[in-house]
Amino acid sequence: MKKKTIVNTTTSNEWDRHWFHSFCTEQEIDRIVDPKTPKDFLLRQRADIVADNVRYIRVYRNRAQIMTPWSFESSFVDSHYLAVLNSLSKEDRALCSNITYGDMFSNDVNGYAMYDPTWGRFIYLNESLIFFMKFCNLALLDFNSEVPMNVRFNAVRIALRIMMKSETMDFLMDPRGIVPEDVHDMIHAPIESELQYIAGHEFFHHICNHLNNSNLVQKAFLTIDGNEYTGPIYSVSQKQEFEADIASINRPLYSAEDKIKLVESALLWFTSLEMAEVAQNIISPASSFSVKSHPSAIERYNNVLNNIDVSYDTEKFKRIRERVERYKELITEDLSFNYDMYESYGSAYLDKPNTKWRGKELIDRVDY
Repeated sequence: MKKKTIVNTTTSNEWDRHWFHSFCTEQEIDRIVDPKTPKDFLLRQRADIVADNVRYIRVYRNRAQIMTPWSFESSFVDSHYLAVLNSLSKEDRALCSNITYGDMFSNDVNGYAMYDPTWGRFIYLNESLIFFMKFCNLALLDFNSEVPMNVRFNAVRIALRIMMKSETMDFLMDPRGIVPEDVHDMIHAPIESELQYIAGHEFFHHICNHLNNSNLVQKAFLTIDGNEYTGPIYSVSQKQEFEADIASINRPLYSAEDKIKLVESALLWFTSLEMAEVAQNIISPASSFSVKSHPSAIERYNNVLNNIDVSYDTEKFKRIRERVERYKELITEDLSFNYDMYESYGSAYLDKPNTKWRGKELIDRVDY
C-alpha cells in the first residue's frame, strides 16, 4: 500500500497542473500548486486525493459537466459549519476564528481534527456523510407512503457500503432508485441538522480545550485504491467526547425549537452510527472507521438523553429504535452470508431493475 503524508510545504514545480485540469478551474490550480492560505491548503488536500484516484476523478469530471458554473471548491458545502458558527456567542465565535473547516474524503464515520505546523488547525467531516445519511434515513424514518422492508434494508446495505468505500460515489449520474416525493422530502429534512450537530461537536472540542498538540497522533484518515493518506490527528478522551456532545447542543444560542430539532437530529445520527458500528465490529473488529476512539453510538445516544432536557418526539424514536434493533440483527446475518456484496466495488440499488422503487436499469458509460 502506498502511504502519503499530508505535508505543509510545496513548490510549483513539484506539481503537474495537468492532473487537475479535468476537475479544477485555472484559478483553483494556481492555488493548489502554490497555497498561500489555509483554505488553499485544504483545496490542495482535496485535489491531490482526487487526482490520485480514478474513482474520484470520474465522479468529479462528471459533476463538472453537470453543475454549471463549476468550481471544484464550490462542490463542497460549508453550510453546516456556518450554521454552528452563526449560533455561537461572540466569545466562542472568536475562539474559532483561526479554525479552517470543510468536508474531506475520509474513512471517518465521525468528524475529526487535524493540525498542520504551517496552516494551523483544521476540522473535517466526511464528504460522503450526506449520502450515508440519505440511505440511513430511508431505512429508519416514518413516511406517509409505504416503504417496503426490502427497500429499507437495501438502503441500509448501500449506506454501509458507502462507509466501507465500496460504493461508487456517482449518485448524481446513477440514482440508486426512485422514491416518492414525500419520502424524498422527509429523507432530506433532517440531514442539514445532522451535519450541523457533527460539525458543532468538532468545534466544541476546540472551544472546550480538548485539542492539545501534545495529543497529536500520525494516523491514516483515508485508505482507497491502494493509497493511504495520513496526517497528525488529534486524539481525545471518551469523557471529552461526551462533553463535546452536550456542549454542542447547550452552549450555542439556539432557540428552543432549534434545540429540539438538533437533539432529534443527534439521536437520528447516533442511531445511524449504530448500524455502521455493527458492520465494523464484524468486518474489522480490531480497527475502526473512525480515526479516533469515540464512545459507542448507543452510549452517546443515552448521554444526550440523560443530560439534555428537551421535549423530543419520544414515540417517533421508539419506532426508530425498534427498526434499528431489527436492522442490527439483519446486518449480522447478511454479513455472514453475503460478505462479498459489501466488499465488492460498484453500485447497489434499492430494488431490482424495472420495479417501482428502481426504474430502468442504467448502463455505465452508455446512459451516463
